Amino acid sequence: MSSESINENVDKDDVGIGTKNQIEEKTPAAGGEAELKPGEKFFTGVLLSLGIFFFWHAWQLWQQVSPPRDSSAAAIPLIMTGLWVVLTLYIFIQNIRKKTPLSGLKLGGKVWSGLLYLFPKDVLIVLGVIAVYCALLLLRFSFFVVTVPFLYGIMCYLTRKNFLKNILWTAIVIIFTVVVFGMLFNIRFP
Repeated sequence: MSSESINENVDKDDVGIGTKNQIEEKTPAAGGEAELKPGEKFFTGVLLSLGIFFFWHAWQLWQQVSPPRDSSAAAIPLIMTGLWVVLTLYIFIQNIRKKTPLSGLKLGGKVWSGLLYLFPKDVLIVLGVIAVYCALLLLRFSFFVVTVPFLYGIMCYLTRKNFLKNILWTAIVIIFTVVVFGMLFNIRFP
Protein backbone atom coordinates (compact mmCIF):
# COMPACT_ATOMS: atom_id res chain seq x y z
CA MET A 1 0.00 0.00 0.00
CA SER A 2 1.56 3.33 -1.02
CA SER A 3 1.98 6.25 1.34
CA GLU A 4 -0.47 8.31 -0.74
CA SER A 5 -3.24 5.75 -0.33
CA ILE A 6 -2.51 5.50 3.40
CA ASN A 7 -2.71 9.29 3.70
CA GLU A 8 -6.02 9.31 1.82
CA ASN A 9 -7.48 6.70 4.16
CA VAL A 10 -6.81 8.79 7.28
CA ASP A 11 -9.89 10.60 8.54
CA LYS A 12 -8.74 14.14 7.89
CA ASP A 13 -11.62 15.78 9.77
CA ASP A 14 -10.42 14.27 13.05
CA VAL A 15 -6.79 15.30 12.66
CA GLY A 16 -7.17 18.43 10.54
CA ILE A 17 -4.76 17.21 7.87
CA GLY A 18 -5.18 18.38 4.31
CA THR A 19 -4.07 16.24 1.40
CA LYS A 20 -1.70 17.63 -1.20
CA ASN A 21 -4.64 18.10 -3.58
CA GLN A 22 -6.59 20.02 -0.93
CA ILE A 23 -3.56 22.21 -0.30
CA GLU A 24 -3.05 22.89 -4.03
CA GLU A 25 -6.77 23.71 -4.48
CA LYS A 26 -6.30 26.79 -2.29
CA THR A 27 -3.42 28.25 -4.31
CA PRO A 28 -4.04 31.44 -6.30
CA ALA A 29 -3.44 29.63 -9.60
CA ALA A 30 -6.44 27.44 -8.82
CA GLY A 31 -8.54 30.50 -7.97
CA GLY A 32 -8.40 29.85 -4.22
CA GLU A 33 -7.71 32.23 -1.39
CA ALA A 34 -4.09 31.34 -0.51
CA GLU A 35 -1.52 34.09 -0.92
CA LEU A 36 1.56 32.29 0.44
CA LYS A 37 3.00 28.82 -0.03
CA PRO A 38 2.83 26.29 2.80
CA GLY A 39 5.60 26.90 5.31
CA GLU A 40 6.37 30.43 4.11
CA LYS A 41 5.24 32.04 7.38
CA PHE A 42 7.26 29.51 9.38
CA PHE A 43 10.36 30.05 7.23
CA THR A 44 10.11 33.83 7.70
CA GLY A 45 9.89 33.28 11.46
CA VAL A 46 12.97 31.05 11.41
CA LEU A 47 14.82 33.62 9.30
CA LEU A 48 13.84 36.38 11.75
CA SER A 49 14.97 34.27 14.73
CA LEU A 50 18.33 33.57 13.09
CA GLY A 51 18.72 37.27 12.29
CA ILE A 52 18.07 38.22 15.90
CA PHE A 53 20.54 35.56 17.09
CA PHE A 54 23.30 36.83 14.77
CA PHE A 55 22.47 40.48 15.58
CA TRP A 56 22.93 39.70 19.27
CA HIS A 57 26.35 38.16 18.55
CA ALA A 58 27.31 41.11 16.34
CA TRP A 59 26.25 43.47 19.13
CA GLN A 60 28.46 41.59 21.61
CA LEU A 61 31.38 41.77 19.18
CA TRP A 62 30.80 45.49 18.70
CA GLN A 63 30.76 46.03 22.50
CA GLN A 64 34.18 44.34 22.84
CA VAL A 65 35.87 46.71 20.40
CA SER A 66 37.61 49.75 21.85
CA PRO A 67 36.45 53.19 20.68
CA PRO A 68 35.96 54.48 18.04
CA ARG A 69 33.49 51.63 17.47
CA ASP A 70 31.60 53.16 14.55
CA SER A 71 34.57 52.85 12.22
CA SER A 72 35.71 49.43 13.44
CA ALA A 73 35.44 46.16 11.59
CA ALA A 74 32.76 45.07 14.09
CA ALA A 75 30.38 47.72 12.75
CA ILE A 76 29.87 45.88 9.45
CA PRO A 77 28.34 42.70 10.95
CA LEU A 78 26.20 44.87 13.23
CA ILE A 79 24.87 46.91 10.30
CA MET A 80 24.30 43.84 8.09
CA THR A 81 22.50 41.80 10.75
CA GLY A 82 20.53 44.89 11.78
CA LEU A 83 19.30 45.27 8.20
CA TRP A 84 18.57 41.54 8.13
CA VAL A 85 16.38 41.82 11.25
CA VAL A 86 14.57 44.98 10.14
CA LEU A 87 13.77 43.70 6.63
CA THR A 88 12.77 40.23 7.83
CA LEU A 89 10.58 41.76 10.53
CA TYR A 90 8.86 43.85 7.85
CA ILE A 91 8.20 40.72 5.76
CA PHE A 92 7.07 38.81 8.88
CA ILE A 93 4.53 41.49 9.77
CA GLN A 94 3.20 41.52 6.20
CA ASN A 95 2.89 37.71 6.13
CA ILE A 96 0.92 37.50 9.39
CA ARG A 97 -2.22 38.82 7.67
CA LYS A 98 -1.91 36.66 4.56
CA LYS A 99 -3.54 33.25 4.05
CA THR A 100 -1.69 30.04 3.28
CA PRO A 101 -3.00 26.73 1.97
CA LEU A 102 -2.62 25.46 5.53
CA SER A 103 -4.84 28.17 7.02
CA GLY A 104 -7.87 26.68 8.72
CA LEU A 105 -6.17 23.39 9.64
CA LYS A 106 -5.48 22.35 13.21
CA LEU A 107 -1.89 22.68 14.47
CA GLY A 108 -1.10 18.98 13.98
CA GLY A 109 -2.51 19.12 10.48
CA LYS A 110 -0.49 22.22 9.67
CA VAL A 111 2.73 20.58 10.81
CA TRP A 112 2.06 17.29 9.00
CA SER A 113 0.87 18.92 5.76
CA GLY A 114 3.78 21.37 5.85
CA LEU A 115 6.25 18.51 6.25
CA LEU A 116 4.63 16.60 3.38
CA TYR A 117 4.92 19.70 1.21
CA LEU A 118 8.57 20.32 2.16
CA PHE A 119 9.74 16.70 1.94
CA PRO A 120 8.09 14.83 -0.92
CA LYS A 121 9.02 11.20 -1.56
CA ASP A 122 11.87 11.97 -3.99
CA VAL A 123 13.51 14.40 -1.55
CA LEU A 124 13.33 11.89 1.31
CA ILE A 125 14.82 9.14 -0.85
CA VAL A 126 17.71 11.35 -2.02
CA LEU A 127 18.39 12.53 1.55
CA GLY A 128 18.39 8.91 2.73
CA VAL A 129 20.80 7.84 -0.01
CA ILE A 130 23.10 10.78 0.82
CA ALA A 131 23.04 9.75 4.50
CA VAL A 132 23.96 6.16 3.57
CA TYR A 133 26.73 7.46 1.26
CA CYS A 134 28.19 9.61 4.04
CA ALA A 135 27.94 6.77 6.56
CA LEU A 136 29.80 4.42 4.22
CA LEU A 137 32.56 7.00 3.76
CA LEU A 138 32.79 7.41 7.55
CA LEU A 139 33.09 3.63 7.87
CA ARG A 140 36.25 3.88 5.72
CA PHE A 141 34.88 2.34 2.54
CA SER A 142 36.85 3.32 -0.55
CA PHE A 143 35.80 6.64 -2.08
CA PHE A 144 35.57 5.17 -5.57
CA VAL A 145 33.73 2.01 -4.49
CA VAL A 146 31.04 4.13 -2.82
CA THR A 147 30.93 7.15 -5.15
CA VAL A 148 30.47 5.35 -8.48
CA PRO A 149 27.26 3.51 -7.51
CA PHE A 150 26.05 6.58 -5.59
CA LEU A 151 26.40 8.93 -8.58
CA TYR A 152 24.99 6.44 -11.06
CA GLY A 153 22.10 5.49 -8.78
CA ILE A 154 21.12 9.08 -7.99
CA MET A 155 21.28 10.10 -11.65
CA CYS A 156 19.18 7.11 -12.71
CA TYR A 157 16.63 7.69 -9.95
CA LEU A 158 16.22 11.41 -10.60
CA THR A 159 16.15 11.26 -14.42
CA ARG A 160 14.47 7.83 -14.72
CA LYS A 161 15.92 7.53 -18.23
CA ASN A 162 19.20 7.64 -20.19
CA PHE A 163 20.78 4.82 -18.21
CA LEU A 164 23.68 4.50 -20.66
CA LYS A 165 24.34 8.26 -20.65
CA ASN A 166 24.40 8.14 -16.85
CA ILE A 167 27.30 5.67 -17.02
CA LEU A 168 29.17 8.15 -19.23
CA TRP A 169 28.40 11.09 -16.90
CA THR A 170 29.51 9.06 -13.88
CA ALA A 171 32.80 8.23 -15.61
CA ILE A 172 33.34 11.89 -16.57
CA VAL A 173 32.73 13.06 -12.99
CA ILE A 174 35.08 10.44 -11.54
CA ILE A 175 37.82 11.21 -14.09
CA PHE A 176 37.45 14.94 -13.46
CA THR A 177 37.65 14.34 -9.69
CA VAL A 178 40.79 12.23 -10.02
CA VAL A 179 42.52 14.66 -12.40
CA VAL A 180 41.68 17.88 -10.56
CA PHE A 181 41.79 16.79 -6.93
CA GLY A 182 44.04 13.74 -7.10
CA MET A 183 46.67 14.87 -9.57
CA LEU A 184 46.61 18.69 -9.48
CA PHE A 185 45.95 19.24 -5.77
CA ASN A 186 47.48 15.96 -4.51
CA ILE A 187 44.50 15.15 -2.33
CA ARG A 188 44.37 11.58 -1.08
CA PHE A 189 40.96 10.00 -1.38
CA PRO A 190 39.59 7.91 1.49
